[in-house]
Amino acid sequence: MTMTLFDCNAAYGIFSVPPTRRADTPDDLLQEMASCGISAALVRHAAQIDESPQVGNRVLCEQIRCHDDLAPSWAILPPDTGELGDVAHFLADMRVEGVRALWAYPSKHRYLLNATTFGDLFDELVARRIPLMLPRQEQSGGHDAWQVADELLSEFPDMRLAVVGHGPWGDDRYFRPMLRRYRHFYVDTSRYELDGGIAQVCQLYGPERLLFGTAFPHTGMGGAMLTLLQCDMPDGHKRLVAGENLKRLLEEADLS
Repeated sequence: MTMTLFDCNAAYGIFSVPPTRRADTPDDLLQEMASCGISAALVRHAAQIDESPQVGNRVLCEQIRCHDDLAPSWAILPPDTGELGDVAHFLADMRVEGVRALWAYPSKHRYLLNATTFGDLFDELVARRIPLMLPRQEQSGGHDAWQVADELLSEFPDMRLAVVGHGPWGDDRYFRPMLRRYRHFYVDTSRYELDGGIAQVCQLYGPERLLFGTAFPHTGMGGAMLTLLQCDMPDGHKRLVAGENLKRLLEEADLS
């Protein structure tokens, strides 16, 4: 079976806490991807997380501009602080750099992920179908990410939101009710290693709701790839999860 793997959850750079694997540069990341047969990735730079989005967003685009297999994604900050410009300026910069997905780190970057803080920006994300990614492990306690996501979607029910990077024990009791309720809510596969979990989620909620992700460099790429490729479900479902879903989400984002 021929399948294109498009990783929705990969990063590179020098992190403040050394990760499980290491890729300091885009070339290091591409080498790791090639060794696992991963064709493309939606990527972030460590500076976007550990330093500041003002620095990291710029560095990311400068470093991956010549790498067609690496799609840029930016971290957000509250528009009221002016650190990334106002909403119109930020969207214009996204258009120039071809950025079609955003990341939120509310705990790390000390803000509330809600309508009070991001109302104007999130109205634009909904209207423009721009996906927002929320790392599950970024929230203290883990379960907080699901609560943050649910509260955000109760305010913006048509937002394209993905919680990524959940662990091996299975957070199904958190995310399955949200998959049922919110039609544009997604989760990634990363370390979702529950026996039969991927196939059952696809059967119950549709294969369009899962995104292939590795959580690299905090975990190795091979495990997530093997879990998806070996799961017991139709090849067509695997192709959607492996890369077609993410490709569709990015293509549908309107930067005009």
